[in-house]
Amino acid sequence: MKSEMANGNRPAPRGTKAGKGAGRKKGTVQIPEVRIGERVRGLRKKNGYSIQKLAELSGVSPAGIYKIETNGMVPTVTTLLKLAVALEQPVSYFVEPGEDLPEVRCIRKGERTLLASGQEGRTEVVAERLRGGRLEALFRTLEAGARSRAPHVQAGCENLVYCLKGELAVRRGEESYPLKEGDSLHYQASGKVMFENAGRAAAQFLVVHGHPTAN
Repeated sequence: MKSEMANGNRPAPRGTKAGKGAGRKKGTVQIPEVRIGERVRGLRKKNGYSIQKLAELSGVSPAGIYKIETNGMVPTVTTLLKLAVALEQPVSYFVEPGEDLPEVRCIRKGERTLLASGQEGRTEVVAERLRGGRLEALFRTLEAGARSRAPHVQAGCENLVYCLKGELAVRRGEESYPLKEGDSLHYQASGKVMFENAGRAAAQFLVVHGHPTAN
C-alpha cells in the first residue's frame, strides 16, 4: 500500500464501489472511475503495452495500474496525467463522455469535473478536450501554507499559470516565480514544477496545458 500511495494513487473508500459517485459534493462532478479503468486498459492494449511497460513509461507502479484498470483504486490528478502522457492522450479523454467530441463545449460552474480534493486544495477541469484539440485547463485552489507538485506533462508541452486570487510561487528547477493576482507565467515543461502558497489566504489560479500533438 505504501508504494502505491507514493506513486500518487489513493484507494477507493471502503464500503463503496468505484464508479458509484459516493461522497459527491454539491457543485462538482466526480471522476467516473469505471470509465477511467476501461480507457486506460483499452489504450494500453491498443498500444501493445504490458502493465510493466506502461509502468516504465509513466512512472506509476504496476500494482497501481492494475488496481486502476480493475477499478480498485481511484487515481489522483498527478497519476492520471502521468498515464495520459504515456498513452499520448489528454487527461480529459479518460473522464469525458464516450460520444463524439464536440467543436464547442460550455462547462457551467456546477458541472466541472473534480479531479482532486484534499487538505492542500482542489483541482477542477474547466476546459476539456475538443475535436482535434490540444488544450486543457484546470482551476486550482491551493490553501494557505500548502505546496503541491504541478501535474506531470509531456516534455515540450506549453504551460500557462494565471493567478486569479491571492499569492502563488511557481518553482521550476532552481528558479522561483512569485505571482500575484493578475500575474501569469508561461513556460515549457521541463523537470519538476512546484506550486507554493506562502500567504495567509487560499490562492486560486488557472493552469493551461498546450499539448504538442493532438489525437
